[in-house]
Formats: sequence, C-alpha cells, structure tokens
Amino acid sequence: MATSPRQRKQHVKLVGPDMSLAQKNTVCEKIASMIQRGRFSVGDRLPGERRLAEMFGSSRNTIREALCNLETMGYVEIRRRSGCYIKSTQGRLEWEALRSRASSRTAAQMVEALSLTVPGLSRRMAAMHGAADIDVLERATARLGRAIVNRQPAEVGRQYVRFFLTLAETSGNDFLTLLMRELVTAADGLEPGGTGMSEVIIDALFACHVEFINALKRGDQSAAATLAENCIETFARLVAAD
Repeated sequence: MATSPRQRKQHVKLVGPDMSLAQKNTVCEKIASMIQRGRFSVGDRLPGERRLAEMFGSSRNTIREALCNLETMGYVEIRRRSGCYIKSTQGRLEWEALRSRASSRTAAQMVEALSLTVPGLSRRMAAMHGAADIDVLERATARLGRAIVNRQPAEVGRQYVRFFLTLAETSGNDFLTLLMRELVTAADGLEPGGTGMSEVIIDALFACHVEFINALKRGDQSAAATLAENCIETFARLVAAD
C-alpha cells in the first residue's frame, strides 16, 4: 500500500536515530577492541575525528559520540583543544569485568589481594574469636581437607579462598566479606599452573593451615598473622606451579 509523504517522513524519523545509535555503538566497540588488543598504549593520542571518521566510514558526529562513550567507559580521556588520549587498555575497573578475566596476571593480582588482606584479618580474629567462630572455621577446613584427600588441586585452590571468606564472615566486617566474595568468584576460574609439584605444595599448604588454625585457637595474634602470610605464599606457589 502506498504511503503518504507525511508517513514517509515519520518513518525516516523513527529509523534514522536507531541507525545512528547502532553505528555509534559499532564504532565504540571497534575502537575499544583496538585499544584492548594493544593497538594503542596508555598515553597515546588517538587519531583525530576526521581520520577516525574516514577509518570507520562514519560521520564526525558519530565519532564524537563514540569517543564520549569510551571516556565514560574509562578507556580514554578527552582533552579540550588537545585531542583524545588512551587512559586504560582495560576500561573502567568494575567487578563484572574482573570476574570475566582469566589470566596469570589476574591470578597474581588475586593472590596479592589476599596477601594484603588476610594477615591483618587473621590478627584481628585471633584476638576476638569465640568457640562458635572456631567451629565454623574448622568445618571450612574439613571441606578443604576433603579436596586435599581427593587430590584435586583446582578444588583445593577454590576451597582455600572460600575459607578466608568464612574468616571474613565471622569477623562481622561487611566490607571484607564482600571483598572476599568477589575473590571467591575469581578463584572459581583458577587452575594450578602445573602438575609436577602440585601434590607437594598442597601438603605443605595444609600443614601450614593446621598451624594457622591452632594459632587462632590460642589467640596468638602475631603467629596467626605470620602463618596466614606463609599460607598465602604457599597458595601462590600452587596457583603458579610449573
């Protein structure tokens, strides 16, 4: 059926913005992909709007909008009268983005976060724990022990980070609990870096962990903090075993 000029005009108004939005999103995704793949380094200046428009076959206005999106996402910084500069190759740090990462660098950062957090948490718990807290921690240790008996290095790693989530939960500190929950999510994607030394490292980890639990029971704050640090160092060897 034929459409009137008025109907055709309304159709253009409806389709035009949608097409522009789709093009802007496409350009945004392509530039982000180039940044993530290392096409540019942090501090580099992106080509100007005219050059980017030629590269992607789009208008300068679309490029300008895409760059604004990338700035909001944390990839670039737009400097007035200077240009657009790379701010980060990963974009804005968010938990959702971290959860999807799976690399040796991610594993190292997760272990570092544990090493910076767990010794202080352990010192605090040694000073304030009650019998009920120790009972909860021993049940978490039993779950770790089952993974060790079954010789499952990946599961040992996951259960070990979950133990520190339990430790955070018994501390009553909501911020630490949320942090440990995110580290547990990250640990779910971990695999030991190798197999040759895994069983030896697992045995060493559990022996250290038993000493750590005993220090908590005694209320020995200094020993608990030191042993927690030693445990994390051994755990790091499991994750990075070669």
